[in-house]
Amino acid sequence: MMEIAAAISLANSAFNALKKGMETGREIEDMVGYFGKWFEAKDALSEQNINVNNQSAFKKMFSGNSVEAQALQVTHAKHKIKQMEKELYEYLLYSGQQEFYNDMMAERRAIRQARIDAAIKRSERRRFWIDTSAVVIALIVITSVVLGMISLIGGAS
Repeated sequence: MMEIAAAISLANSAFNALKKGMETGREIEDMVGYFGKWFEAKDALSEQNINVNNQSAFKKMFSGNSVEAQALQVTHAKHKIKQMEKELYEYLLYSGQQEFYNDMMAERRAIRQARIDAAIKRSERRRFWIDTSAVVIALIVITSVVLGMISLIGGAS
């Protein structure tokens, strides 16, 4: 899974390549790879956002980042991606390729929804196992302490 900073970096580099290609008059078919990389970065940000919002209780308590820092990273990434997407849309619109864009967005929505559903399930499963493991470990520690105390009390009498 890609971190937020890495996804923004990938999105920036793909966007800059797309922008340069647009300025030099390259056809969209020549830049499909860059569009793909840009959308991969956007999806990675969405998945990271899901993971940030669906963390286990154990990870929430012991993660090094504050809630505010995570919110700032996610919000910054969303706004940056939104600005880039607006510019890409405007390019396709003004170059007469709006139908291509609309078809791509419809297909993207279907694929993206399937991926979001899968990411939510993975995140929920991970959260369940982390929380379950933490509870089991806590019970083992508590039981060991109680049995140790009983042993000490029984040995003293």
